[in-house]
Amino acid sequence: MSQSTILFGEAFSPWTQKARWALEHCGVAFVYREYTPTLSEPALRWRMRQWSGKVSVPVLLAGAQVVRGSWDIARYAAQWAGDGRLGDFEVIAPWNELSEAALAEARTRVVRSVLADPEALDEAAASVLPRPLRRPLRFVARDAARRLDRKYRHLVVPGSLRQALERTRAGLRASGGEYLLGRFSYADVTMAVVLEGIAPAARIEPPLGPATRRCWSDEALAGEFDDLLQWRARLVATHSAR
Repeated sequence: MSQSTILFGEAFSPWTQKARWALEHCGVAFVYREYTPTLSEPALRWRMRQWSGKVSVPVLLAGAQVVRGSWDIARYAAQWAGDGRLGDFEVIAPWNELSEAALAEARTRVVRSVLADPEALDEAAASVLPRPLRRPLRFVARDAARRLDRKYRHLVVPGSLRQALERTRAGLRASGGEYLLGRFSYADVTMAVVLEGIAPAARIEPPLGPATRRCWSDEALAGEFDDLLQWRARLVATHSAR
């Protein structure tokens, strides 16, 4: 495994999941490092040589190269593989835009659900606070969630999640198979990961706590789009390295 190629991300994040899937599918060797907001930020800024402005993960450090965001990381992976195994990114771009809009809406829903759920706030602090301190210091997790909401809420376009699910269903029907573009590509990755916003299924460490899982879940949409959940399961079984 290459010690000079490091992916910083948040395991539960669909954006991190997209980046990891692309890297693994293309055979890029990398070390994964979990990012903890606020606590991990100074070290990541130092590694990126970014002293101001917003910091978001996933970020890939490939030697001296800094690659920001799942889309650019997927393009990096595809270029590294050099064999087109992730498909034509110009054709995939509209699917990625659908995915980004859908996940932006899902993220804001999740953050606001966490803010309203004391158990979810405690689970959010589990990686940095011992159990006896989580309740008295719950305001710290609440403040972090509020800052996250302020950071990203301008990206929300209501209805984007449903639109992405409907377009994915229609795209699969039009292709007449298991893949949006006729064969497996990053288009399938970016739309499959959208389903984390209604029924989280990614195998991550640490796993989502029960309260956090409730915040990510949407039972009504999961029931309506169960065919897509089954499609995701088949896709992961066939094309995921984890």
